[in-house]
Amino acid sequence: MASPSLLITGATGLIGFKVLLNALQDGWTVRAAVRSASKADFLAKHPKIVALGATDKLSFVEVPDICEEKAYEEAVKDVTHIIHVASPIPSPFLDPLTGIYEPNVKSAKAMLQAAIKSASLKKLVITSSVYGNSPVPPDLTRTIDADTRIPDVPGPYDSMVPAYWASKIAVTNATDLFIKNNNPSFDVNLVYPGWVFGNDDRALSVKDFLSSTNFVLLGIMTGRHDPEPRPAGVVHVSDAAKLHMLALEDDAPRNIGAAIPHVFDEAWDMVTKHFPKEVESGALTKGSQPTVPILWDPSKTESHFNFTFRSWEDIVLSAVGQYIELLGNEPKA
Repeated sequence: MASPSLLITGATGLIGFKVLLNALQDGWTVRAAVRSASKADFLAKHPKIVALGATDKLSFVEVPDICEEKAYEEAVKDVTHIIHVASPIPSPFLDPLTGIYEPNVKSAKAMLQAAIKSASLKKLVITSSVYGNSPVPPDLTRTIDADTRIPDVPGPYDSMVPAYWASKIAVTNATDLFIKNNNPSFDVNLVYPGWVFGNDDRALSVKDFLSSTNFVLLGIMTGRHDPEPRPAGVVHVSDAAKLHMLALEDDAPRNIGAAIPHVFDEAWDMVTKHFPKEVESGALTKGSQPTVPILWDPSKTESHFNFTFRSWEDIVLSAVGQYIELLGNEPKA
């Protein structure tokens, strides 16, 4: 195997797995950072990876603790490009500070510190979030894009959304400060995805499918009523992954927005239109998810890359279609 040229973190996640597939399809020799040998085995044997016939271009490095200060020093050795996707999925079952805020911030800082010690690195791409550019509380009169900056939001954080929101703002600001203070020899690009939904290439079962942010979208059509409003801004997983790959280009803008405006509960009308049989049978039932309107403007991304984002309806149909397919494959009780 040729020496790996691209390090990808978070490759077992929704975005990261799609980035990994894209990178292998594009001919990159990839080193995937994983937390355990079992995660490496999952990727190496996954049908989508095997079908590419590119296992000779994929190797692994274990990073058990992404919060550790020197977590990535071994992983970054000799690569020329990095896509750092690894980040905990916000969950009500995690402690807001130690399970969400700290892992996001510490992992990004650990990657930056490892990168600055690399003599081979040309490009570092970091996954942030639309939360990283969005005011707290939301300002409904202000248009937001990838170049918007928000002051750090101090704790304490009483739930997952404030913690995740604050962590992504902190990562954005810490990265800007790192660039200012260190003037690195490599380029640093930040990608700001909205809520990432759509067909999950990892998923071989309903359980797999619901292990990602898709569980938020599926709540709207599986009878879950979430009282906590969530900010607007959404992107299809394929679009998010594609923009991470485009960020590797030499002339890519430092800040890349990856979100379009949306309203969560409009998804139910789309479902009743396109999946009437599943609605009638009770396989899909109406839930609700309140939306906090945020005026996200993706036009800079669209203009620079000549890029067209998939619509909210396309995203919904992609995710629900795969869910219905996987549901049909489940063993009958």
